[in-house]
Amino acid sequence: MFSFSEIVGHEQIKEHMQAAIRDKKPFHAYLFQGEEGVGKEALARTFAAGLQCQSESADKPCKECVSCRQMESGNQPDVIWVTREKASLGVDEIREQLCNTMDIKPFSSPYKIYLVPEAEKMTEAAQNALLKTIEEPPEYAVIFLLTTNRGAFLDTILSRCILLATRPVPGTAVEKYLVEKCSVSKEEAEFAAGFSLGNIGKAEAIVSSEEFQDLKELTLSILRYIHEIESYEIADKVKEYKKYKNRIEDFFDIFLMWFRDIMLLKADNSVNAEAAKKKIIFKNEYAYLKKQVDKLDLEAIDYVIGKIHRARVRIKSNVNFDATLELLIVEARREF
Repeated sequence: MFSFSEIVGHEQIKEHMQAAIRDKKPFHAYLFQGEEGVGKEALARTFAAGLQCQSESADKPCKECVSCRQMESGNQPDVIWVTREKASLGVDEIREQLCNTMDIKPFSSPYKIYLVPEAEKMTEAAQNALLKTIEEPPEYAVIFLLTTNRGAFLDTILSRCILLATRPVPGTAVEKYLVEKCSVSKEEAEFAAGFSLGNIGKAEAIVSSEEFQDLKELTLSILRYIHEIESYEIADKVKEYKKYKNRIEDFFDIFLMWFRDIMLLKADNSVNAEAAKKKIIFKNEYAYLKKQVDKLDLEAIDYVIGKIHRARVRIKSNVNFDATLELLIVEARREF
């Protein structure tokens, strides 16, 4: 469990939460919006812990009282996680786990807090059942809806929630966190912060995953020489990606960031290489990128970026894995 001081970024959201804890006036429903890994679950857990904290100190959660220890072990009886067994969260699950239990007063805490992860997966019927509950909730009830897509909710749900929209964390803060907490080099931290675009969960996963490092090196071995790679080499390389099917989004991100760096260097007017390097993610690959900058115009770069997005869609549509990756690399090579 985190304390607010240990959560990197999201200062305005943390201030709002701390004020609600201090004044003992939380709203009855909150919508935590943000991409996966950005920190919304850590914020929700810490907010819940702070609201239930039994300490007399102004600094909550204290991590030491009975409630905080229960939160740490996942056994706080008045903090309920709503779960689902299927792809969607149905009306029966919402009624059974939330609506039908809300009238039962808290066991030992001032509030009864419900957390709904991936709340965008609620069916319309489930949302309507929830709506009836949050229109007139008991004064002790607090509901946290965690989501990557607030567009999936009924307007009537949105209008009854306070929106806490998480934003990417500044790169320097992510770098500092990775160096201090994950014991990585400044160079590794700088790459992860840039590559994750301020998503601290993703950045932490990058520096701690050997699989990601292997995938990155395999993909860079293609990108460094993509302008001269032979067709048979492409086919051989693509075969190696079978073991990384579960990380295919990382492959597309690496591909995309490479051409993003080329675009930045293409538009850059710096005569100083070190100044130019500061703007790109693949700083160690500057020499390779610079060679390709001279071979591509902005229209060609934009074309390749479009093909990367198209390949993502094809993979999600279950188009042949090898064929999709091979076609992308061939189409990118063709632009040089």
